[in-house]
Amino acid sequence: MFTEIYAEYKAIFERYLAWRNAVFPNDSDGALFPLIRKGGRAEDKAPNFGRIRQTCKKLEMQFILPSHLRKTRINWLLRRSGDDDMTAEMAQHSKQTLVRVYEEPSLHRAMTEVMRFWQSADPVMNPPSPGVCNGLPLPVDIIPHGATQPDCARPSGCLWCEHHRDIDSLDYVWSISSFRYLKSLELANYHPPQRKNWPAHPALFSIERLSDKLHWFKNSNPTRKSWVDESLSRIEEGEYHPSWSNLIQSIEASI
Repeated sequence: MFTEIYAEYKAIFERYLAWRNAVFPNDSDGALFPLIRKGGRAEDKAPNFGRIRQTCKKLEMQFILPSHLRKTRINWLLRRSGDDDMTAEMAQHSKQTLVRVYEEPSLHRAMTEVMRFWQSADPVMNPPSPGVCNGLPLPVDIIPHGATQPDCARPSGCLWCEHHRDIDSLDYVWSISSFRYLKSLELANYHPPQRKNWPAHPALFSIERLSDKLHWFKNSNPTRKSWVDESLSRIEEGEYHPSWSNLIQSIEASI
């Protein structure tokens, strides 16, 4: 059986072999990682690192099993690559072993996959921003330089999409009011480099676009004006639309 040794690990591995040969010069076992224990080496079960655990406990240090480090590395590689076959090959075991023994659920990966599914399967029912669309991103004729381009992935991009449509309801006005407040928090936390002619933050264009929408609703008729007034009152009282409430509260908590 041949084991692949990565070039970056070669120098470390050679130092370990030199140390092993110096400490165990007469080791007839020939094990790569020899163990010393009362009664000899246990051949029928894996080591439990009892002495190392005791030493770490006395030193008030956390002991982490090598298997846990290996599992963490494999899951990190699996999340970054999204390729089961490549990850199994790099970990030097079968794909079945990867799935059965090593792979752990990833909340971030699950959220990404769910988002991609709904964007491809039902973009009309679940666009990324308030409003409705047909799921085909197309920039409007006049879009500010530096504004977010439509891509059906970022809510700000919907504001300059030819296929995006507003909804004539209080809930929609409340949603875009909350979204505008969210972008204002994003802009307030932005600290641009101290240099001239630095481009404006994309959040500024989103705020202006949303303000124009609210201005139109407010000046169209008394009913829509009441929606805008009610929505802005809710924002002042800290009552945000459910679509943006968690994001807003998390940003406010970090300020």
